Amino acid sequence: MKSPTVIFLLLALVGAGHCQPDDGIPSLDASEKACLRMFKELPASAQVHPAPDNEPGSPLVICGKLLRKLDGNPVAHASLLVYHTDVKGDYQQRVKGKPETARISGRVETDEKGRFLISTILPGKYNNKGAGGHIHLQVEGAKPGGYTFQFTQYSTLSDKKFISGNGQFFLVELKRDEQGRLVGFLDLPVKGM
Repeated sequence: MKSPTVIFLLLALVGAGHCQPDDGIPSLDASEKACLRMFKELPASAQVHPAPDNEPGSPLVICGKLLRKLDGNPVAHASLLVYHTDVKGDYQQRVKGKPETARISGRVETDEKGRFLISTILPGKYNNKGAGGHIHLQVEGAKPGGYTFQFTQYSTLSDKKFISGNGQFFLVELKRDEQGRLVGFLDLPVKGM
């Protein structure tokens, strides 16, 4: 090979390391990047990391706000249980029927503005049926207390029809940050608080 060809190939390889996957998921815009930075500065009590650092899967960050359905105001200092499957679609509960014993789970408390941050992995669908499962939230004091969200890019048309108008199920559109992590923003209106 000639020297310019080698240099071009090396530059192409280095550049490829900084490219995001070509999966149709757009990058965060400037205002979303600023919002993500703000959420990353929340106090530790308002952040949860349910998946261990070495957990296989695509890194996922969810910036959430818990709101009263009645008036849209934030719910401060609410306790939430977050849990979901691993990439193979398995909860691996230590005690069947007890979501708090799921292997990938954790608790978080909203800040004074109802905000919380979840840093985890993209869950798998049940029984190893692909990426883009869903995440459960149990909101202490809400009636009903259970809420679920899944991801626009990984949801079927029938999923979207089921979720549409259902007050306990939500869709989150995913974007990518500069490191290629999946990022979503969720406003979660709850009753009874």
